[in-house]
Amino acid sequence: MSENKNLKLRFKLKELEFEIEGNERTVKAEFENFKDFVTNDILPQINKVSSAPETSELESRPLALDQAPDIDLEDTSDFPILKELVYKDLPKNEKEWVLVYCFYASAFGSKSFTRDDISTLYESSNRKSDETVKRLSRNVRSILNKDYIKMINDEEYIIKPEGIKQAKLILEGKSNARASYKNTSKKPKGVKEAKSLSKPKPSSKKQDFKLDRNLNLRPEGEQSLKEFSESFEINSAPERILVIVYYLKEILQMDNVNTNHIYTAFDKLNVRVPKSLYQLISDTKNKNGWLEFDSMDDIAMSIQGRNAIKYDLPKTRIK
Repeated sequence: MSENKNLKLRFKLKELEFEIEGNERTVKAEFENFKDFVTNDILPQINKVSSAPETSELESRPLALDQAPDIDLEDTSDFPILKELVYKDLPKNEKEWVLVYCFYASAFGSKSFTRDDISTLYESSNRKSDETVKRLSRNVRSILNKDYIKMINDEEYIIKPEGIKQAKLILEGKSNARASYKNTSKKPKGVKEAKSLSKPKPSSKKQDFKLDRNLNLRPEGEQSLKEFSESFEINSAPERILVIVYYLKEILQMDNVNTNHIYTAFDKLNVRVPKSLYQLISDTKNKNGWLEFDSMDDIAMSIQGRNAIKYDLPKTRIK
């Protein structure tokens, strides 16, 4: 596997520059040859000049290879492949995904790129969908407004230093987006325990929910939850939960969806909230296969759920 890694090394010593990119083993071998050349042939000449009487005390010190100035080494194998990013779920929302795609499309900040390059990366990471294509222009404009990228002509962009810095933070798992409980081990156990304790008193679970007053289900310039839900023939609580979660995740692009958001959506739709809402959410995942989550503090859509919305759930007839 290591032989397939792409490695780029760049070395600068005064007026002497050396750069090579390619197979990791070949690059390292070539760099060792260059290092021997610098150590045996170049540094003695530099040290000889540095020892002249007119040089300062700092300049007259012999140079070692690891003390040479202006060294800039870049190892592109430090960055994970896109499929690994999908597996680790490092970008927390679609805007962060687009910024990371810009970073990769620019060869980690070394060249310009186009929207077609970003679209290609969507395909190679198996994340391309009608929704991501629809929102690509808006997301590109968003990171453009944040001064992460810059247009150099009608088609090409470059990623700016602040964009490179932010992309690297995302790849290091230091995203500014709100953290979820998805990767913690204790949270799911706590949720299971709460479910088991609630069984003797199913009605008390409803009192645990809280309305999210900051949740805007009628966003400007977007379809409201009411309009979206009315486009489907909903005949069961799991179907309504599916439609709500799809709207929150795919239309509003929310990073984190929890039970309070679903409870608030029921309330805003003027639909009676089931007493067993927790159990119904669990059934929507386990029986229908439409949701996926380790904790009800971070509820996501499954592939089956997206397919159900697109192909299976009956649409209302347009009058």
